[in-house]
Amino acid sequence: MVIEFLTFTVPTSIQSKWKALDEAVWTRFLEKQEGFVQKELWQSPDNLAKLHAVIWWRDKDSWKAISDEQIGIVDTEMGDYLIEPEMREFLVIADSE
Repeated sequence: MVIEFLTFTVPTSIQSKWKALDEAVWTRFLEKQEGFVQKELWQSPDNLAKLHAVIWWRDKDSWKAISDEQIGIVDTEMGDYLIEPEMREFLVIADSE
């Protein structure tokens, strides 16, 4: 299992619109990808502008199968609400399930 961890700085004044677009555009796209498990959106309690997309993948190959062209198309759908994230990756090495 691989976790894609994206941090977006989204001004609180546009978060409602940004979250709705992210759900309609990115989450719907990801749900159609082979190996996608789930996506969560977290907010930092100490900085409300920091939103973290936590995306679970079956394996890194599934995640990396998405082409730069596909990412560009989906990013374009975000329009004026496109915000470049900081990205980190984590490997799940144990879980309680």
